[in-house]
Amino acid sequence: MNTITNPLLEIQKKVLTATFAHNMAALKIEMPEIYNFYKNYTTKNTQLIFDENSNINLVNNGELVYQGNPLLESNKQIEKFIADPNHIRYQIALGGHSYFEHEKVLRKIINKRESEAGNISQYKLTQNEQIDFIAFIGSGLGYHLEGLFAKFAIRSALIFEPDPDVFYATLHNIDIVKLLDNCRKHGGKLTVRVGGNSADFVNEISSIFNKQGYLNIAHMYLYRHYLSEKTTDAFKMVRELAYRYVSRWGFFEDETISLTHTLSNISTYKFPVILASAKQKNRQQPVFIIGNGPSLDSAYEYLKENRENALFISCGTALKPLLDNGIVPDIHVEMERTAKLFEWIDKVGHKDKLKEMPLICLNTVYPEILKLFKQAFVILKPRDAGTAFIQEFISDKYAEIYNCNPTVTNAATASAVAMGFKNLYLFGVDYGFKSEEHHHSKDSVYFTNADDLNIGKMKGAMKVKGNFGGEVYTTHHFDGSRMTLEMLLQENPDVNCVNTSDGAKVQLTTACQLADLPHFNKLQKPSDFIASFLKESFDNKDYKNRDLNHEFELLLPKFELMMEEVIRFNLNIKTRLDLVNGFSLQYKFVADINNNQAKKLFHRFLHGSLNYFQSNIMSNTYFYTDKAQQEEYIQFCLKTMNEHFWWLFDELKHSYNKPSKI
Repeated sequence: MNTITNPLLEIQKKVLTATFAHNMAALKIEMPEIYNFYKNYTTKNTQLIFDENSNINLVNNGELVYQGNPLLESNKQIEKFIADPNHIRYQIALGGHSYFEHEKVLRKIINKRESEAGNISQYKLTQNEQIDFIAFIGSGLGYHLEGLFAKFAIRSALIFEPDPDVFYATLHNIDIVKLLDNCRKHGGKLTVRVGGNSADFVNEISSIFNKQGYLNIAHMYLYRHYLSEKTTDAFKMVRELAYRYVSRWGFFEDETISLTHTLSNISTYKFPVILASAKQKNRQQPVFIIGNGPSLDSAYEYLKENRENALFISCGTALKPLLDNGIVPDIHVEMERTAKLFEWIDKVGHKDKLKEMPLICLNTVYPEILKLFKQAFVILKPRDAGTAFIQEFISDKYAEIYNCNPTVTNAATASAVAMGFKNLYLFGVDYGFKSEEHHHSKDSVYFTNADDLNIGKMKGAMKVKGNFGGEVYTTHHFDGSRMTLEMLLQENPDVNCVNTSDGAKVQLTTACQLADLPHFNKLQKPSDFIASFLKESFDNKDYKNRDLNHEFELLLPKFELMMEEVIRFNLNIKTRLDLVNGFSLQYKFVADINNNQAKKLFHRFLHGSLNYFQSNIMSNTYFYTDKAQQEEYIQFCLKTMNEHFWWLFDELKHSYNKPSKI
């Protein structure tokens, strides 16, 4: 490849050097990690050059990255993006029944938009319009960044460049400081991620939303600048996994139920809570975690043969098929918070058998369920109002058990690890199904004749690798549960986990057919052993003599003052731009808990509902093309949201010490 030299090149080189120095001076203050990475950097595969037309270009392994004029190519790409922008738009999916008040209110907001603006939103960007959030995949020479920032008011942006060499070139060619200032001027922030893979890109977006507010998911733009294996993977993964950004937020009403159940379980009935110190034990006894997946049907005989050789922990709806087949678990685990779970357990029958086994459950579980069993022991759900109350106002010696949801198998595996067990064996923990008609054990409650329980077919949302090869169907819910188990094992590398289930492959587990499992010796005095490790792992010493209901009641006036502050952010909003700024300040107020005990607890109640209402209102405003109609809709939504938040506070104030309604 020939490069042309002329007197202007020396000037251009000096400009490149000066631009790099200017950017580095800003990064030293704004992004010190990136500054430290590049202050003594040497490129490896990609270099900045002057091509034969005297254009600044990139060369990688002897090949030009831009085949034509890089600036003109980038401008054409910008025009194409404006005409048909890649984006992800969030809209909540509401079921047919509205059991909770928040479902009715969100439906009210959506129904008004549908009746006024229909179901098709405007995708084409209008020049000078504000883009609330955009993720750039690939920085290249940066011309597309400069061009798009010049045409639009970009509030928040992420630049993801997987190749450090390329971003090194970007720093020489464009003024990053202008981009930083632009985002700041509009109330947002520029984030840069250099290096990493598609998972890092997806996680970086999640981190931005967590810091700046999930209102940004309402209309998230994706701009891919160049094709490579890493940029393609990142683009594909964020579209496939965007549903994770908007799941498991929870609602204020959920937290009210949680607090009510927690106070009953802890203050009224004094059930013991798991200790943080329990995890330090080194228990080598084998633990069989038994879920209700379809492969459980082929495991009954093996489980019967080894009944006295391992600790059996049953998970949720696996209890009925196990008891129906003559297998009584040593411990049962439950996690669902609503009172309706009582009906499901009532369908199990075998009431005498329930009184033979202890229950381990989340603090959120309906108290009447705990009384069905021989004994009950409580684990604390993380990011939960009941847990926050215990840890902030009782004692931090009681442990939050991470990775304990979204399904009961997560609660069981996390509980076993939290009690110090190191050898887990999975049975019927499928996280998927080969047939949409056989999605759980055939003996489970899902295949009863009761209309309220029978769910018939289960539609697979996607296919994933099978534990023993091939592929299986799964759902987003099951797939999220599988990934949660993988996180648990990643965080606890001393735990050995063997998966006998004929479902989805779980990373960090060892796939093993039943016939290939090792020989297990009989456990010595299992009833004494179980009583001993439960006594060592749980206690109620720090609250058994306290009136926690009264202690919580004293916090309500502080909550009321905080709710007044939250509502105040919505009072002077008229336009969509006002809405973005107001919602951002509102989110920051709720998220900024610092060391305030009462505010930490208030945050747990309001955080989820705030996310759902902000993201849904923002998303629905994009359907309106008429500005006056859009502003009228915004006023309607804010009034509805404010009234709902006061309703939530009143519900908490009058229901925290009463039985759950749902």
